[in-house]
Amino acid sequence: MNTSQQIVLAKRPDGHVSPDDFRVERVATPELGPGAVALETLFISIDPAIRGWLDDRPSYLPPVQIGAPVRAFGLARVSASRNSAFAVGEVVRGLVGWQQRQVVESPDAEWDRITPRAGVPLEHYLGVLGMTGLTAWAGVCDILRPEQGQTVLISGASGAVGSVAVQLAKEAGACVVGIAGGNEKCDLVTSLGADFVVDRKASDWRDQLEKATPDGIDRLFENSGGQMFEASIARLNNHAVIALCGLIDGYNMAKRPAGPSNFGLLLTKRVRTQGFIVLDYMNRARGVEAQLGELMSAGKLEAVQSVLRGFEQLPAAFVDSFPNGHPGKVIVDLTG
Repeated sequence: MNTSQQIVLAKRPDGHVSPDDFRVERVATPELGPGAVALETLFISIDPAIRGWLDDRPSYLPPVQIGAPVRAFGLARVSASRNSAFAVGEVVRGLVGWQQRQVVESPDAEWDRITPRAGVPLEHYLGVLGMTGLTAWAGVCDILRPEQGQTVLISGASGAVGSVAVQLAKEAGACVVGIAGGNEKCDLVTSLGADFVVDRKASDWRDQLEKATPDGIDRLFENSGGQMFEASIARLNNHAVIALCGLIDGYNMAKRPAGPSNFGLLLTKRVRTQGFIVLDYMNRARGVEAQLGELMSAGKLEAVQSVLRGFEQLPAAFVDSFPNGHPGKVIVDLTG
């Protein structure tokens, strides 16, 4: 009998997520029925969105059930198939979850076949050429649409989505201000082309933000929320645009924080604010992947990622991604 290890949700997090919220199980994998495929997981993406999926509250996807594998995007190889649309050896991308192997009874369009570009590491298809790149593109190119000389502020600029957003905004000709935490991450954001970087861990971050945006902020790519978001709202120009991608600062709070205290400025400054979820853009994923691939080939887009090896790394990698945060896209490699 074939078996697989899974990491399942043992209990719902109470505030900050903990390794104790998960447990490892070994389960039998079912036999392949007609139309089914067997998948062997290769890489698993660590994303802040996972934290929201662990809570039992209304969201754009149903919560992960207690005892079920943690939901996560990843890459997998077809190891056996009784489905004419999926050949053995093909690499697919989808919600693989925190599990080594699985059988998918009737794979549908949510499983995306990957045709790797020559010389491009496979894990890039979870990062800059995957959901991460699509998210950054949607926020910058579809919602913000910065123009030459405008000031674009990007929070979480050293993270997976933020690091791509910085480069796309700079490619558009904007003056780019990134927000990151600590000298190392600030240096990284500068190396990606940001004109100014605000260190959110510095005691004078408010002064830094003001100095970096002397003419105000025209476009805001928001990943974090919290006090920095409020301070950013205060710096917005009339008719500014916000792409609301994430509010990670509140994800680990038992009770989500109230909205910004200066919310009224969004009205008086006539600010257009659009929240967005990357799943809404899946019908454009192929075209965006091609665009981003061309930028990479031309040396205009750098993939920033941290690859951790070993299935057992998953809980710690996820828990540590909030207080510490590896730079760029965090991926767990199961191929070793």
